[in-house]
Amino acid sequence: MIKYFIALLKLIQKKKKKKGKLEEESKVNELKNAEQKQGQGNTVNEMNESNKSVQKETEKTEIGETKPGINLQGYCSNETCLASKAKLPVWMNIGFDNITFVSNKTSFSCPDCKKPTITSIIKAMFYNSEHSICASGDSIPMKDNNYQGSYSTKSGLSYELKANKIRQHAKSIEDLRERSEHAMNSIEIRNLVTELQKYEITVVKPPSLKGNERLLEKIQADYGGDFNQAFDIGRFTILCDNSTKLQTAVAVMKKAEQFNLIVSEDKDFFDRQSKTHHRFHNIKLYVPKHDVYIEMQATLKNFTTLEGYTVIENPKLSHLFYEHIRAWKPNNQLEEELKQASDETLTKINDIICEWIDVKEIKKISNRYKPHSEIRILKPPQLKGINDEEINVKNDITLKLAKFVYDQLCKFNPKEIKGKAIYKHIMGEMNPASCADVISLLKESRKQELEEDTTMSQALETYIPLQANNYPYTGDDDKKND
Repeated sequence: MIKYFIALLKLIQKKKKKKGKLEEESKVNELKNAEQKQGQGNTVNEMNESNKSVQKETEKTEIGETKPGINLQGYCSNETCLASKAKLPVWMNIGFDNITFVSNKTSFSCPDCKKPTITSIIKAMFYNSEHSICASGDSIPMKDNNYQGSYSTKSGLSYELKANKIRQHAKSIEDLRERSEHAMNSIEIRNLVTELQKYEITVVKPPSLKGNERLLEKIQADYGGDFNQAFDIGRFTILCDNSTKLQTAVAVMKKAEQFNLIVSEDKDFFDRQSKTHHRFHNIKLYVPKHDVYIEMQATLKNFTTLEGYTVIENPKLSHLFYEHIRAWKPNNQLEEELKQASDETLTKINDIICEWIDVKEIKKISNRYKPHSEIRILKPPQLKGINDEEINVKNDITLKLAKFVYDQLCKFNPKEIKGKAIYKHIMGEMNPASCADVISLLKESRKQELEEDTTMSQALETYIPLQANNYPYTGDDDKKND
């Protein structure tokens, strides 16, 4: 009996060993298969097994574009939409508005297929705005004025979103000036300026705020008298040696919260053209202590026209030209055409200053430059017999513009490539009337008159000038004729 139990025990142990061996072999095979699949799928992951410090990032793909105001992200339910098939989240811009929606019961228009098939919202983002968001069940809405605020939404909840353009909160122009002055001299702004200067970035503070008369004119012309839309009363200019330094300056300013400031608006016109083609990166900083916004405008030293810091010849030209046409409202078709031509000239001037066009092209334009001393531009007839005072009294923008352009063409004598190219753009491809033009026109007119006069043309054809006789004169011929 004992022998039987011993034999049975050995048999059980043998089976356990065999089973364990099979399980071990099975695990090894599973690991081998997994390794083979992993090797086939992603070679980088094999490298990561031996080098944990190298990790491949997963690219995040999104459809649509975020713009100022309210932006919503969701999924399209249209089966024929490519974004829906690829299961990609889609951004929609609502703009500055006040909206209410239930996150999983919406019907927003898909920017891809253009159909109202965005049926679920997963995220809300505010950009360059004063905004608030409130979910059902919340007693107080969340308010902010950071230039970018992103909020995840929960399925089934109702949300109310508000976004308004950034505005000053002053009671009067005097109040706005006072707040701006205090903010520009505040410890918060001074600390930020000090930080920027550590990176060899030039920060220029204006010696004084804009005067009331100039300020009122600009506010009336640009904002219809609404002074709370004015932000450049207090503006710092950030000047950088190159685009990398400019990126550094912008990055430092975007971390303004460490200086108890808030970045409330971010506009990049350095890589994307502005209306006038002036090239800069504009940041609006909110100074909570004084409840006011301050502008920080960054550009390159080679592009600035700021007096005392510019390398551009006749630096005021671009700004003065802009001031003449900025608030101009044409009264007829002729003025409309002149305004459009003036706008185009301004953008061309800034294309040269800010190098939106290639340096080689700028050189080609400058090679066509001819100075006033050479072509002697004639005074426009509308300016004859009228002085500056009379022009100002008439308040005729066309007269003011003609006077400005004529003065620039007569007095501006550029020496550098950019200056000559700018002069050529003011001159235009078709030169204005000059002494050389008058002489040329008179010659052309006389030639045309002779061609049109039949009698004169025939006489010229039969006329043989004395210089054409190629034989010597002798006195005998006269005697024979006698």
